[in-house]
Amino acid sequence: MNDIKVLILAGGDSSRLWPFKDKLFLNFLGLSLIEHTLYQIKKTGLRNIIIVTNIWNHRKFSLLKQKNKELNIVLVKQNNDYGMAGAVVSAENYLKNNRILIVGPSDLYDDKLYNDFFAKLKTHPKGIIAGISHDEYFPGGYIVVNNHLVKGIIEKPKKDKRPGNIIKIIFDYFENTDLFLQSIKEETSPSDDVYEKAIVRMINKGFQLEFLQYNGFWRYLKYPWHILDLTQFFLNKIKSRKGRKVMISPSASLEGEVVIEDGVKILDNVKISGPVYIGKNTTVGNNSFVRQSIIGNGCMVGFSTEIARSYIGNKCWFHNNYIGDSVLADNTSMGAGAVAANYRFDGETIKSNVLNIVIDTEKKKLGAMIGSGARIGVNSSIMPGIKIGSKSIVGSGLVLSEDLQANHYIKLIESKIIKKNIKK
Repeated sequence: MNDIKVLILAGGDSSRLWPFKDKLFLNFLGLSLIEHTLYQIKKTGLRNIIIVTNIWNHRKFSLLKQKNKELNIVLVKQNNDYGMAGAVVSAENYLKNNRILIVGPSDLYDDKLYNDFFAKLKTHPKGIIAGISHDEYFPGGYIVVNNHLVKGIIEKPKKDKRPGNIIKIIFDYFENTDLFLQSIKEETSPSDDVYEKAIVRMINKGFQLEFLQYNGFWRYLKYPWHILDLTQFFLNKIKSRKGRKVMISPSASLEGEVVIEDGVKILDNVKISGPVYIGKNTTVGNNSFVRQSIIGNGCMVGFSTEIARSYIGNKCWFHNNYIGDSVLADNTSMGAGAVAANYRFDGETIKSNVLNIVIDTEKKKLGAMIGSGARIGVNSSIMPGIKIGSKSIVGSGLVLSEDLQANHYIKLIESKIIKKNIKK
């Protein structure tokens, strides 16, 4: 088992995640998503890891490698635009004649998947493809299975053209990767599904890939609202603990599982309803209410603010705000009275424009998604599902009902009439 190399595909550009950037370095419970992935791999006993990076995140991974010296990590920069297939080819020199497990770090699953994988490995299969039964539509790959063997992969079929309900997880094992590399090079598809078509090409040539049915928890990170799903995944794992130099007012109320990191201050009449994670040196001000949320380091949750089922980055500032089912990146501030609405009057699911395609989020409650360094003026209202780019400014008293691109400023222009009162 220890000779298996794990190939982590981390070269994607996270373009669908706008207004947020590299998804693998989003922070959950004090660790980045990729650190959680490495920790999960480490627990299995696997130590040889190849990470395919891109030109934007390669330096971050270099620093991460220094922090994880107990793992044998090799970094490979992806210098092409051929998606997952290009990532595999970029690492070709480290894959030849090796047993390889390919994982996508933006798929989240329980340790059970690794346990099931190692159990199936005892039968000495030539290859393994993992999948999960999922009734809701997923904009990814669907697996065709017959007698425990993978017979096909249909990438991004239309909702009414799905071959079944088995979704492909990026968790693929090859006893020898040479045939897969050859199949990728032979594939001439102009679309971004070369990886999947290369696997189908192998199957059509008689290569047997066994299907691994996974029945545990699974979430994926593709669109910005998926950050909320991951937030709840991590929160459901926490157990209450309190760091050093923490100050909690006697009038504050804490219930459920709550993690309070070093230097946190919780002031008078605060209510915290777990599961909740509060990062280092954050202050939760008087009369505030926090529930089922992650709040980063160095935040100021000012007077009478409510934060519900949300993800809050580091160094964010609030005062008398409502933030529901929202994702706010680092260094975001909201002026007094500003709110992030999270529910449509008609109760319908909330739609979002992603790369000029309108996507149904399949969420009836979804608030704002705000990039780093944004500023929201006093008494502004952000409508459900709206996205705001980094370093943009929403002026005071405005109702924002459309996405605002990065580095933009929007203000409300009013006309006023001031007249002298001549009535006696």
